[in-house]
Amino acid sequence: MKETICKRVAKVRATLIEKECGAEALIIPTMDPHGSEYVAAHWQTRQWLTGFTGSAGTAVLTASEALLWTDSRYWLQATEQLAGTPFRLMREGEDEDVCTWLASHTKGTIGYPEDMMTPTLYEELFDEGTRERTCSLPADCLDSLWTERPALPLSQAERMPDALAGETAQGKLQRIIAWLEENKQTELFVSELSEICWTLNLRAEDIPYNPLLIAFLTVRTNGQHTLYVHEEQIPTDLRNELAAWGVTLQPYAQGLAKQQSRITLAEDESPVPDFRAQKNTTEQEGFRQAHLRDGIAMVRFLREIDERKGEWTELSVDKRLTALRAEQAGFRGLSFETIAACGPHGAIVHYEATTETDVSLPHHGFLLLDSGAHYDCGTTDITRTIALGPLTEEEQRVYTLVLRGHLQLQAMRFPEGTTGLQLDTAARMSMWREGYDFGHGTGHGVGHRLGVHEGPVQIRKNARACTLLYIRAGQVITDEPGIYVTGRFGVRIENMLLCHTAGETDFGHWLSFETLTLCPYDRRAIIPEMLSQEEREWLNDYHTRVCHTLLPHLADEADRQWLRQATAPI
Repeated sequence: MKETICKRVAKVRATLIEKECGAEALIIPTMDPHGSEYVAAHWQTRQWLTGFTGSAGTAVLTASEALLWTDSRYWLQATEQLAGTPFRLMREGEDEDVCTWLASHTKGTIGYPEDMMTPTLYEELFDEGTRERTCSLPADCLDSLWTERPALPLSQAERMPDALAGETAQGKLQRIIAWLEENKQTELFVSELSEICWTLNLRAEDIPYNPLLIAFLTVRTNGQHTLYVHEEQIPTDLRNELAAWGVTLQPYAQGLAKQQSRITLAEDESPVPDFRAQKNTTEQEGFRQAHLRDGIAMVRFLREIDERKGEWTELSVDKRLTALRAEQAGFRGLSFETIAACGPHGAIVHYEATTETDVSLPHHGFLLLDSGAHYDCGTTDITRTIALGPLTEEEQRVYTLVLRGHLQLQAMRFPEGTTGLQLDTAARMSMWREGYDFGHGTGHGVGHRLGVHEGPVQIRKNARACTLLYIRAGQVITDEPGIYVTGRFGVRIENMLLCHTAGETDFGHWLSFETLTLCPYDRRAIIPEMLSQEEREWLNDYHTRVCHTLLPHLADEADRQWLRQATAPI
């Protein structure tokens, strides 16, 4: 594979940089025209060129340099996968960023494929000096080299029933129109796929692990809206429904051309992310039902892990948990690729087991298991770190520190107007006192059978636009602190939370969290003396609720007995 990457780099340099466009630099982001986090195989050009399989990264190629930027989640993975290739790892947050590097190391034209750029990304990658030197390349500029490039996906779109969505598409369109009129605008061009699917109550399977339809949408105040899509993806009955809502179909290529004409402009302000993030009561109940089903699958799986010691590998863990979830009503697929990482693999934040890296689970240490699913009524995302046998004192101590931060965030009661940046400290205080920290975010929004990672808010320690937004009632967000000891083990614990109003005092309105996730923590990994009385009470109350909620839905007495033991008081 390393030799193949070297050959691809040489061909791209010779074809695109030296001959066709004469660009000094070529930039290949992990991007599609919609700004998606997960991109269809058709747009996985950066992975094809570099061999790095992480979900985030930007490659830059010049005649003499080959660089790949990625964030701290993937530094270990990128170091391994880039070894022996021309690419040098650039660590986001430590090394020069892409924008600064391009400004200081290039003077000529900077080329990029036109279908791998959005207005927001364009603004991030290029400063005022380099923007005048950019050059868009045709979407098919790499096709002669990437001869096996996958075609665009063309899955069939379906309606999300109003009974599960909690609001009709017509109602959502009217909300957007009211926002446009209030802001004295006549139309909104929407390129982000989950915004489009949320607005029209559509779902499809065009993006891995995301039930999304590849399309563009224009909403107009005159009620004449346009969905730019491959028409064969829209069944006749759905096409008729869209027409009744004032939505006509146009070819996807027209939407792509409209997007490209806007690349050098700032991204349109959109009300949809805020609308989408605040779940209505139907969506909230859907999340609860999804977590009930997910909790049943998790308990059955965890009991099997305990009882069948020595039978598992990282890949078989993934396969079995997926099968148990598939037995649940309304299962629609995984919400992201399962992370099943034992021992040193657990220190790789977003490790993904392959046939080359797969290992058998040992009889000691931890299995870090981060997984989730889409059901017809909602989406789940859960992480549990599981004791496979005897643990060292350090492993138990780290687990308990992570658990403390996890519990402290869930138990927060906070005033309206609190940001994700402010809440983040609750999850880190205990580990900071012991000299530990983690580089990834603490919490992200979750879509209602949409993207498992959803904006606009995040909980993390970095001051960014997404962390300076207020946490609001109705938002669903994760709570997932971790500690990663390089080369040895990792611990992460994650629940999903629903924000609620929590009363009023003389000091204002207050908010708190409802824990949606229903699954025991591993009591064997906890040092009880490290927990405060309040934390111990919260943990015992949570385990009591998990047991009482799940027990009636477990038919096998072995599962029931395992759950009783796993949720016994500490």
